[in-house]
Amino acid sequence: MRILLATYWGLPSVGGLEKYVLQLKRGLEARGHEVDIFCRMPDDSGFYILNKGWVLNKNQIQPMISAKADTYFANHLPGLDQDVKYMEIDKYCFEAAAAYFRPAAYDIIHTQDVISARAFARIRHPHTALVSTIHGCLSTESLARRQADGMPSDDFRKTQLWYYYGLIEHFGIMHNHETIMPTEWLKGIMIRDFLIPENRMTTVPNGMDVEEFLHEMNKPAVTPDARGKKIILCSARFDPVKGHFHLLRALTCLKKVRNDWVCWLAGNGQLEERMKEQAAAYGLQNEVVFLGKRDDIPALLKKSDVVVLPSLQDNHPFSIMEAHVAGKAVVVSNAGGIPEMVTHEETGLIFPAGNDQDLFGNLFAVLSQDDLRNRLGEQSRAFGLQHWSLPTMTERILAIYEKALQKRWRS
Repeated sequence: MRILLATYWGLPSVGGLEKYVLQLKRGLEARGHEVDIFCRMPDDSGFYILNKGWVLNKNQIQPMISAKADTYFANHLPGLDQDVKYMEIDKYCFEAAAAYFRPAAYDIIHTQDVISARAFARIRHPHTALVSTIHGCLSTESLARRQADGMPSDDFRKTQLWYYYGLIEHFGIMHNHETIMPTEWLKGIMIRDFLIPENRMTTVPNGMDVEEFLHEMNKPAVTPDARGKKIILCSARFDPVKGHFHLLRALTCLKKVRNDWVCWLAGNGQLEERMKEQAAAYGLQNEVVFLGKRDDIPALLKKSDVVVLPSLQDNHPFSIMEAHVAGKAVVVSNAGGIPEMVTHEETGLIFPAGNDQDLFGNLFAVLSQDDLRNRLGEQSRAFGLQHWSLPTMTERILAIYEKALQKRWRS
């Protein structure tokens, strides 16, 4: 089959989306399928087929689309929110670029978000089947970001943007032939909040190339000198939904009771400068190290003792899968689908999302108790090797492709 993996978001990027797309591409190609990736460029200057380098610059289409959209909005929707206007124009730019790259050439178009799903539903050829994996909830992630900035949730729920995101969520799923949810948590949100029938979605947990990951763990990594201290690793983009500020506050408490640790933060993003300022304000200059965007996470994991993920919202994070396979004790929040991945006191320690004191308590426990840390790491590894298999995920997705192909002519 010819398969197009498509996303509205830019690649390469920091986070699980890129890992999922590249891992799935590898799994599908191992079974003889031809796979391309369509996405926006990371600097937002255009759109491209990532693996072939075919580019359409955004400035070739945006002026025309903006002019027509502005005229329509002025005549028909004069009170439309500016964020909604921007999103609509950007969405139509994405759709025009998608059409430019001849989507009719593919048997399967597998989108990775509700925005790209909606776009391809409007331009697909009848012989092409539409499948989507939904990696997160656009509406609730936006809500979490605004709450992190101090905006009351009830205020955001009254905005045009909230209702607009809800419409995208609904139609981005309803027009697929098949939709994949990595967790039951996300599936439940779509049923409850966006009126998606349960039979329109199938839960398929993410997978990863375990053999390659274990090979990458043994490669050298240039890292700061931990001076013999235990290493806490947090690998996540610097975004409000990842909860880094709660981690910094928990580490401030940890510093008061022990000094045998350092915390490496691997990633980058919009909050980087604020996080550095906050770390300095808390007096954590010597304990917290900002490593930047890293391509050697497996090797960093090998050097680490504990992995922490303090998310306020998350779906099926790759950082937990990788920590499991690496055999590390994990300390994670109960946000989103994470409790489906980690069993408290068996494959990690779970704390309530946003609870700095419980996060501190769990970090203190795994640093203080070698037996606990080692036991959690061993059980994590056994669980990860059994559950996070790329071949298993690929086989399940191929079965969903076959179901979608059977439905394409009936839609």
